[in-house]
Amino acid sequence: MKKLDIELFKKYKRLSRGSWGKDFTLWKVMYIEFLKKMKDEEFTPPMELLLNVFLDLGKARKEGTPIIMYPFNYGPELFYAMDLAPLMQEMFSVGLAPFHSNEPYLDFTNKIGYGDNPTLCNAQRPLIGAYMQGVAPIPDLLFFLSTPCNPLSVSYQVFQYLTGVPTFNVDLPYWAYDQASEFYDEKTMGYMIDQLKNLIFWIEKQTKQKFNIEKFQQTMRLLNQARENVMEFNELLKTVPCPANSIAGFSNTICMATRGGTYDAVKATKYLHDSAAENVKNGVAGVPDEKIRIAWPYIHIFFDIDLFPWLEEEFNAVTILDLLGFYEPVPQDTSTIEKCYESLALGTLDFPMIGTCRGPIEYYIDFVLNYVKDYKIDCVVFPMQLSCKHTYAMARVASEAIREETGIPSLIFGCDPYDSREVTSEAIRKRISEFLTQIVM
Repeated sequence: MKKLDIELFKKYKRLSRGSWGKDFTLWKVMYIEFLKKMKDEEFTPPMELLLNVFLDLGKARKEGTPIIMYPFNYGPELFYAMDLAPLMQEMFSVGLAPFHSNEPYLDFTNKIGYGDNPTLCNAQRPLIGAYMQGVAPIPDLLFFLSTPCNPLSVSYQVFQYLTGVPTFNVDLPYWAYDQASEFYDEKTMGYMIDQLKNLIFWIEKQTKQKFNIEKFQQTMRLLNQARENVMEFNELLKTVPCPANSIAGFSNTICMATRGGTYDAVKATKYLHDSAAENVKNGVAGVPDEKIRIAWPYIHIFFDIDLFPWLEEEFNAVTILDLLGFYEPVPQDTSTIEKCYESLALGTLDFPMIGTCRGPIEYYIDFVLNYVKDYKIDCVVFPMQLSCKHTYAMARVASEAIREETGIPSLIFGCDPYDSREVTSEAIRKRISEFLTQIVM
């Protein structure tokens, strides 16, 4: 595997030349910073995919391709099928967190009064501050979901109100689509499919472009190929020692959340799968001398991107599950257009942080319990976001169920994964270190 050496670095820097528009200036700065951070690392297909996501948005703005902004918990395959340029909003607002560049915009929203509510999420809030200071990307269309939480949908509605961008919202059903579930409701799938068909009609109306059924079916076939790669990758993670490092699963989700339905996603997920498979074949661990297998059934500490590598180096601990990094939608029948709609709906209902957080608490508890058992987990870490008040109860009940059924210990602590000033990286690492050394090891 080649590296992002000086020549390749210069090539990708040249590709960013020219104006991307005033509102994409900060997006371009982010691209350059990520490019610098990746310098001299292996130039993998997931890295190439991420750089191309940045570049393609700049190209779309220059060429006048309609840009649609959407949240992190929805796959963009339909948008690609309809010749839109998808912009995952949190790639902007959360992407600022590793550089602490989101904090000035958080402070600004506090000053204007959009931040004194302790339940507002700092994953989306920087978008409001950045927009009001003229540096947030302004899409042509806006799309968001009702789940996993009200703060997300509230911030998207505020952004829509401020910009006047045409907006479509999907209401995700509460109940299960699986007939074997005690929470099954026969209306769930029909309700979901109808909304996605309405989304297609809305995009047609807004863009004056006719829906291309053949292109949609081809997109869904590519999506299936990538899903198959990820499903097999997930199975490989059950191996002891784990054949991938702590960030590999999240890389899969990023591929699917930004490029789902494209060849880029197929290529990147195949690379991640093949690397893990080769390690299993050769008995190679993703974390050398693996000693601890951690389940992390909530989100990353995004302002501390070196946290997982620190756990790997300090404790020989591999984090196998994180809530965003375990992509679950499985390949589906796409032989007819109606089956494609069904596959699109099932993928939406099972998307990371949707399948586990859109209904009864049992969805989440069963998810974590099954994972702890199937992946031979040694301990569970719940880094609960301060603004997610409802999830504290969710984590507590889940940790009790884990203890009663498996005896595995859990750590629950509060933090803001996007703001290093609430609970510092040092405090978080100390808390986890004490847990691992005094309870787990």
